[in-house]
Amino acid sequence: MELLAIDVGNTSTFMAHYAGGKFRRSWRLATKTLTKVSVMSLKRKFIMKNIEAAIIASVVPDKGELLKRAISQKLGIKTFLIGKDFEAPIKNKYKNPRQVGIDRLMNSVAAFNRYQKEVIVIDFGTAITFDIVSKKGEYVGGVIAPGIEISLEALYRKTALLPKIRLAHPKNLIGKDTVESIRVGCSIGIGGLCDRIVTEITKRYHLRPIVIATGGYAQFMRKYCNCIDTIDSMLTMEGIFLSYKKFLTNSS
Repeated sequence: MELLAIDVGNTSTFMAHYAGGKFRRSWRLATKTLTKVSVMSLKRKFIMKNIEAAIIASVVPDKGELLKRAISQKLGIKTFLIGKDFEAPIKNKYKNPRQVGIDRLMNSVAAFNRYQKEVIVIDFGTAITFDIVSKKGEYVGGVIAPGIEISLEALYRKTALLPKIRLAHPKNLIGKDTVESIRVGCSIGIGGLCDRIVTEITKRYHLRPIVIATGGYAQFMRKYCNCIDTIDSMLTMEGIFLSYKKFLTNSS
């Protein structure tokens, strides 16, 4: 089975070619640049002739729909939008299930499939999301906090004197200048937030979960989060593949 898995996030869109039981070639681009023209670039990024289907998980509805139409019409590939053409294969116990981002459900599907026990997924994306899956494989709910980029941007835009900076590992626990002070807050500070949330959840609900980190800043934040057991940058993509596989099984 050869598939094109696509994760459309608020900031970036990640595409990966699945073949031979593994994710092979991948491509990341800014979500705001997605157009019908950029879809045609797929022919230069991937070998399309053997791809059976394109599977899209999108938290930006108009971009997801655009990709579905363009890939199916321009490239002649069957294209599915998870949440519209078929549902995520996980029991969703959110009060309003439609409020859960499809990427969060994909992470949960992949994490539980791998460990078959209670898990917490921390996704360091535009927002930092915490998603909890029970030992029965049910999506229980989660926590949302401002992401690193949002925090840096808010400090720059909402204050008169704080500069716009590039995130880097701080050299000291106490900043000796403004840039270093911000870097401490957005690394050690956010790491402390993550540890506190996981600690409180596990204590309150008597959990012994595997904690998996994913997303663009996962590797950066591992140094500051004691709670992280493992990192998987392809977790969302794995969830997309597993969801399509389950859909095929249920359809046959």
